[in-house]
Amino acid sequence: MQTMVTIGIPVYEAATYVRAALESALAQDYDDLEILVVDDCGRDGSMAVVEDLQRHHPRGRAIRVLHNEANQGAGRSRNRIIDEARGDYLYFLDSDDWIEPATITLLMEAMRQHDAQVVYGSYEKVDTLYHHPTQQYVYPPTLLLQPGELAVYAFSHYGRFQVSVCNCLFRLGFLRATGLRFVDAMFWEDMAFTCGLVTQVSRAVLLPDVTYHYICRANSLSNYQDEAVASRDMILANASTVDRLKVHCYRQRGEGYAPLYCVYLEMVSFYVVCHVLKHRRLITPPISNRELRQMMRHPVRAADIMRFGSLRWYNLLLWCVSKLPATLCVAVVRLIARMKHAL
Repeated sequence: MQTMVTIGIPVYEAATYVRAALESALAQDYDDLEILVVDDCGRDGSMAVVEDLQRHHPRGRAIRVLHNEANQGAGRSRNRIIDEARGDYLYFLDSDDWIEPATITLLMEAMRQHDAQVVYGSYEKVDTLYHHPTQQYVYPPTLLLQPGELAVYAFSHYGRFQVSVCNCLFRLGFLRATGLRFVDAMFWEDMAFTCGLVTQVSRAVLLPDVTYHYICRANSLSNYQDEAVASRDMILANASTVDRLKVHCYRQRGEGYAPLYCVYLEMVSFYVVCHVLKHRRLITPPISNRELRQMMRHPVRAADIMRFGSLRWYNLLLWCVSKLPATLCVAVVRLIARMKHAL
């Protein structure tokens, strides 16, 4: 007998895409599914599409709808899914993406075979915003079955490891036991959740199967990196999320993955600062050098860095840069950015 899986879908202003997302969930070859939709109070007719599929699709009864009283954002909607899912396993799907018919079956097979807490599938990015070529992000078949192994992998492969919570299957009892919640942030709530998650997982599997199709579109909150110029408020909102993670990193400073975690967060901060420097004349009100230096703040103290077993001098260099006078700190970041062709 199959065990129930909940596919959780927050829905807000996605009328053009939500039918394809829901139909891909309903087309799964795994039978025991609950499709839990959270209506986040959009006004574009998205929920009319959901209700039509509830009434007319052969598996429409699998769709259960929760209604937020007001717009809460993706993070709070996902927290509600964690709280109210009826399945033993949970899979998040964004309302503008879609999944392959065998997605849940493949992830569940790996989950059971390796007694995993989370299983990640590979994915494809389809750019409808700038029409860049479609890219596939394919993991090598990977078993990470010891505490800390997933964190080491995630923070050392940050260019290739997904920070989205979509396209991974969670053991729901484990997820609830961690107490992890999505932060109340406008942007990068996925990254904040993922960084907390990978430090707590002790049994994870990565699959090479491309099971998820991520649609990169205009007006999607996940596409900060594709904005020609991000606003001051957006930049500071992202920096605030990174600051939360730096507090979390400080608490984890004695773990074996801490040196990698520090470098990961400093690189995220570095590229946010690079974005500001690249578009500085267009950002109003302007972001000061002092604010940029604060973004580059290292997560831990110099004394903690000297106890690191790896990346000690690299982290110490990053720490020193963040302690320079604001104007000199920004000048050094600008120089490094030009050397890395980030400006």
